[in-house]
Amino acid sequence: MNKKRKMFTICVVFVIIISCKNYTSGEDVKKSLEQDLKGKVKGFLYKILDPVKDKITSSGSKVDEVAKKLQEEEDKVKYIEEVNEQAVDLGEEREENKEKNEKVINAEEKEEKNKEESNKVVDLGEKETEVKKETKEDEDKEKIEEQKQKEKKAQERKQRQEKKAQERKQRQEKKAQERKQRQEQQEKRRAESKIKTLTDKIDRVNGNIDNIERQTSVKPKAVIDKITGPVYDYFTDDDKKAIYKTWGDLEEENKGLGKLLKELSDTRHKLRTKLNVDNKPYTGGKEPDLKENVNVIEIKSNLEELKLKLEGVKSYLEDRSKFNEIKGYITDSYDD
Repeated sequence: MNKKRKMFTICVVFVIIISCKNYTSGEDVKKSLEQDLKGKVKGFLYKILDPVKDKITSSGSKVDEVAKKLQEEEDKVKYIEEVNEQAVDLGEEREENKEKNEKVINAEEKEEKNKEESNKVVDLGEKETEVKKETKEDEDKEKIEEQKQKEKKAQERKQRQEKKAQERKQRQEKKAQERKQRQEQQEKRRAESKIKTLTDKIDRVNGNIDNIERQTSVKPKAVIDKITGPVYDYFTDDDKKAIYKTWGDLEEENKGLGKLLKELSDTRHKLRTKLNVDNKPYTGGKEPDLKENVNVIEIKSNLEELKLKLEGVKSYLEDRSKFNEIKGYITDSYDD
């Protein structure tokens, strides 16, 4: 009986060892449990087998005690097997979880990588957009700058043209002013010259009157040539030379120089009539015959009156307040 128990015990031990070997794996948890289990089994074998070998011939009570301990150890072995199975399941579950986690991690990494790629694409797109925007802004700036330069050049060209036009206008105005001044000076000199010519003629006629008045008789032809003729030609009646006929509308004026010249013309006509035979006036056509001689006493009053009228015209011509008026008459007569 004792031999059977010992054999049973030895078999159980080997079964446990073999069982423990069947649960080994490459995982860290299984190795840890296997090493722990092997240690406990070896310890158990050392505790059990050595005493069994040494005390194989011991009493029955010792065998019973050993059997009890074997039963307890068997229970422990079962417990350990259950724990080992749970550990194996746990290891498998962890392996599955690890695979799942790896898949999740891989998926997350892939998603992150895709996200990074997408971000890179977005960044590239944004950079491209930004570059295009900057390029467009630069082009716009260049266009604006070109437009500004064109406007500036146009403005400068306009200013130069305006300046040239202004300078040309100023030169023209200056020339016109100079021409006007020269013309005014010319008109002034011409007017002064004409006035001087007329006043000199008046002085000459008046001098001739004085000479005739000192005589007792005179030839009518001498009176005509020295007195009535010059008055007729330069002051009163000649259509081409007399100022009364050529200076504006003096014939229609009843004041000023026109009135003086009209009175001078009438006075000259009276004197001229007394030079004709029988004092016959000239009415057109053939002129009346002249007297052979004329007594100065007969025409003296006419000479004095004519002299007075000539002095009136001379005073008017020499009046500086009337100069522009006289100059206007003279200028208009030259223009005609």
